[in-house]
Amino acid sequence: MTNQQFCYWLQGYLEIDRQPILTKEKVLLIDQVLKKVIKPLSDFTQWLSELFLYFETQQYNQALLTYFLPEISTQLSLIFYHVIDNTYDTDISHENRKKIHDGQVVHDKRRI
Repeated sequence: MTNQQFCYWLQGYLEIDRQPILTKEKVLLIDQVLKKVIKPLSDFTQWLSELFLYFETQQYNQALLTYFLPEISTQLSLIFYHVIDNTYDTDISHENRKKIHDGQVVHDKRRI
């Protein structure tokens, strides 16, 4: 699995739940998938790997996991905005691509 494939997987995993909560079980699952990423890790996947090691030293303290979930989501969104989206040749503006990732674009009365 590449760094980019992991980012797509994580984005989908986080989008499945409308009100996501990070638990020890979810961290362990994400970490299992993260360990499948072919080296070298990107800045994001390296940071996430180190963060998960920190969670382990803190015995997966729920308050800590809750605190870091928005930061993980924000960092992932920034990876799409600044890196992944720029690899595609498209006529969709950078701003509209961000809106799509943020769920702000509505088509056929449904959120994307």
